[in-house]
Amino acid sequence: MPRSIFILFLILSGLTNLKAQTSFSCTLHQYCYWSESSKNYQNCKGFEENSLFVVGKDEKYFTHEILNMKTTYLINEKQYNKENDVWIYEVTSEDGKKYSYTFDPRNKEIFFVPKKSEKTVMQTFSIKTIF
Repeated sequence: MPRSIFILFLILSGLTNLKAQTSFSCTLHQYCYWSESSKNYQNCKGFEENSLFVVGKDEKYFTHEILNMKTTYLINEKQYNKENDVWIYEVTSEDGKKYSYTFDPRNKEIFFVPKKSEKTVMQTFSIKTIF
């Protein structure tokens, strides 16, 4: 009997940890360039790249990991757009740079732009799985 209680405890602990964060596994990374004439991002060029975004349960930070590089972003402001079902995060990276990240699970994309006056490049990541 004690063994089955221990196994049940392990299962319940694992379920709790699954809800502790949200992870986005991505497979494609693109760069899109701002066009002054059309006033939108276009000419997107990309490449296959496995990366992982992990948003902390409290949404105070998230991490982005590519191969051997891991960067943590402090979430300064967050906003949920119910109409488009997207989360918008204004963040600061470990090196002090500011970005605006949008997580769009419905369209399976994460995209971001630097928070400086000239937003000439937007980077997008195609989401493969969310867990």
